[in-house]
This record gives sequence, structure tokens and C-alpha cells, in this order.
Amino acid sequence: MPTLTIEYRDENERLALEQAIAYVQDLRQLAVEAPAGTVLEACEGLALEKGRALLRSSFAAALCSRVALAEQKGGTHGSAPRRTPDAPRGRTGGPS
Repeated sequence: MPTLTIEYRDENERLALEQAIAYVQDLRQLAVEAPAGTVLEACEGLALEKGRALLRSSFAAALCSRVALAEQKGGTHGSAPRRTPDAPRGRTGGPS
């Protein structure tokens, strides 16, 4: 069986890549094992369920990597005023 070597930058990227590989393996296995006439529906179901989870986790990994990089550079920490639940909303100055 062929092997694959992957280089990754950090632990978050490694986990996202492992999840992507597992997703493709699961999808392929399901396509092989699903009874005739149910393959498309079964694969679509898996794609919706695990595909969305893969997108969420890879997005989170990308954001975590960005945060870690910013923290290494020692960037300034931004501040934002806290909004209380009953406070009126002000205009942001953007188009409406």
C-alpha cells in the first residue's frame, strides 16, 4: 500500500489534516459498503454531517494558528467596550 508523508506547521494543522484524511477514508468506505440504490443518499448524509464538522474544526485550527502567531510576535492586545444586554445599540458608521 502506498504511503503519504505530510509536513505540518503546528499541532492544530496536524489534527486538521488527520481529520480530513479520516473523512475521505470514511466516505470511501461508506460508498463501498452501502447497499445498491442507497450509495448517494448515504454519502450525502456523511458529507453533510462529517463534512460540516471538518469545516468547523479546520476553521478553528486556522484561527488558533493565527492567534498563536500573533502571540509569538507580541502584538498589542486590542480592547473593546463591553455592551450590557439592555444598552441601546449605536450606529457603527457602516452602510445600512
